[in-house]
Amino acid sequence: MTTNLGTRVPTVKDQVHIRNAEAAHLARTLARQTGRTMNEVVLEALRQYRPKRGAEAPSERLARWHELLRQDQADRRTGPHAPPAGRTDPESVAPR
Repeated sequence: MTTNLGTRVPTVKDQVHIRNAEAAHLARTLARQTGRTMNEVVLEALRQYRPKRGAEAPSERLARWHELLRQDQADRRTGPHAPPAGRTDPESVAPR
């Protein structure tokens, strides 16, 4: 078998079964609408899928948001005229 990039891919005897009802329905519907086989529809979708490079995992993103929220809450407790953490020069302090 040859891909659209011209590279040779060995034929694999493994089969993939779609066990999720929604995924099977979507693949079947798209295959019917396009006149392609389910195999072609799934293969094209997999070829087009590319995770973002350097993208954070959801748990890392959530942890980062929690840290930002903690920092914001801590800044609010120090009062409106206190300098932000790490800013101690007199020009960064709002006049009272």
